Amino acid sequence: MSFNSYQTPIYPIYQKEESKNDAVLLLLLLTIPINWFTPTILTITDCSNYTKEVVLFPTTKDGFKINYGRATYILNKSDRNLTFEYYYYGDNTPAKGEENKEIGPKQNAKVNVISIDYILSEPAERVSTKSSGATKTVLRCK
Repeated sequence: MSFNSYQTPIYPIYQKEESKNDAVLLLLLLTIPINWFTPTILTITDCSNYTKEVVLFPTTKDGFKINYGRATYILNKSDRNLTFEYYYYGDNTPAKGEENKEIGPKQNAKVNVISIDYILSEPAERVSTKSSGATKTVLRCK
């Protein structure tokens, strides 16, 4: 601020510029519910190939109704059975609602997990964690 005895003080005018940080924060806040409630579709074509899709709007695929929620939809288009399993490490034990599923050839299933940790691959023999155990999910071809 500067002035002399014959002038009135001149105050600088501050204008707030649009913050890019605000936009980034808003975007991050929007992605949290999308990740929690956007289901995934796994289409298994054989024991080594699959496709993974994210569902943005409720739909029907191969006669299977797909809605929002914490779920993964498994479409088994292969000629083999699939097994969805919970794999427990350390002191972890099954929680309520954690049930293994058999999915027959040309059948579909819904599992109540956001993502499957091991798809058509073997789980790790051990995992590193700060707690006394961990739970992972596995989708296997039989």
